[in-house]
Amino acid sequence: MFDRMLLVLLLIITGASIVLVPFYLPRGGQIRIEVNNKLLYKLPLSDDKTIEINGLTVEIQAGKVRVADSDCPGKLCVKQGWIDSGAIICLPNRVVITIGGTPTAPKGGVDATT
Repeated sequence: MFDRMLLVLLLIITGASIVLVPFYLPRGGQIRIEVNNKLLYKLPLSDDKTIEINGLTVEIQAGKVRVADSDCPGKLCVKQGWIDSGAIICLPNRVVITIGGTPTAPKGGVDATT
């Protein structure tokens, strides 16, 4: 009886965290593109741009980024689609695209220290 109630409680907490956590994470304001652990681009997320780099076509539009095309075999980086936080990693091409930097959350909002 108690084990079922515990399981239901854990499922509710897990479901709530999946829904609520993305709303409380700050959005990044910059895109960093690294190849072989070397920073090649540091761009604002607000600029719409297409970049060809190391076998990848990277698109930045409307505050999101994606890998539109890749010459790698699995194309997992392409399948990830548009992101507005987090990272896209293409292991065969050794490319890492991360969103971070200055958050676009309004000033006076909640951050990690408050």
